[in-house]
Amino acid sequence: MSKIKIKLIFLVNLLFLIFFNSILQAESKFFIVTKVDNEIITNIDIVQEANYLIALNNDLAKIDKQSLINLARESLIREKIKKNEIIKTNSSIKVNEDILESLIGNYYKKLKLNSLNDFENYLKRYDIKLQDIKEKIKIEILWNQRIYYNYKSLLNINTEELKKKVENNKNNNNEIIKYLLSEILFTVDNKKDFEKKNNEIREKIKKNGFKTSANIYSIASTAKFGGRIGLMKKNQLSQKIISEIESIKIGELTKTIDVANGFLILKLEDIVTEKVEKDLKTELENLIKFETDRQLNQFSIIYFNKLKLNSKITNE
Repeated sequence: MSKIKIKLIFLVNLLFLIFFNSILQAESKFFIVTKVDNEIITNIDIVQEANYLIALNNDLAKIDKQSLINLARESLIREKIKKNEIIKTNSSIKVNEDILESLIGNYYKKLKLNSLNDFENYLKRYDIKLQDIKEKIKIEILWNQRIYYNYKSLLNINTEELKKKVENNKNNNNEIIKYLLSEILFTVDNKKDFEKKNNEIREKIKKNGFKTSANIYSIASTAKFGGRIGLMKKNQLSQKIISEIESIKIGELTKTIDVANGFLILKLEDIVTEKVEKDLKTELENLIKFETDRQLNQFSIIYFNKLKLNSKITNE
């Protein structure tokens, strides 16, 4: 991307933020928008969260004001519910600083930035402090640790099945296939609502693009980065998902796939074939970790939805 184009994108986003901030704060310097149990969300919180979401996905600067307000509000509600649960149950869980630094690195790499210093300078454009990002990441780390402690006894890892996957993933030339994927994971209250919501999401994708639609509709943790999963090894995916991916071309969307924790739309961004050494032990360890994370993510969604149902959420 040329320097001129980057500057133009930044200028458009900056003008949008100035406009957005002014219209939200015009009526009052401070007012309560939503309450989550005893926690409040103010108009200032909404502005800051919108800036944060746009910083992670610039495409959100293109959507209408009300959609962005709703998106920021829902994002803050999720954060408040998780934080309340962590405070309620947390007595000894601490954040590992190495994990924190690693996740911050993942953030700026996904934004195609080269260093922490570049990331800090980038955040300043959106009036965001690095410490604010760290606090958000800490909540996610503590939440994930809580999910692990709650559900580790329910994990079901079939090591023999995963060994077969490791072997089957390599072709005769000892190459491994990877798919570059983006996702939108969504749920419906009942099966009768599926067709309506599925059509709504696909229409939004046509209108606003996949990244923006992922931010609005996806319940996956990848939503804040426009649904981008990154490279996935073929053996990390179920046969159902592989079949859907293999039926489309690069740049296309899969049919909507019924999965354990909702419905999944995938976009195939690219296909990569890599030469690998026959290190079955490392491959198996990576696959076990992936499967563990996948199952924990399912438990996370179930647990969060339960907490949300039991939370008192009111609009002021």
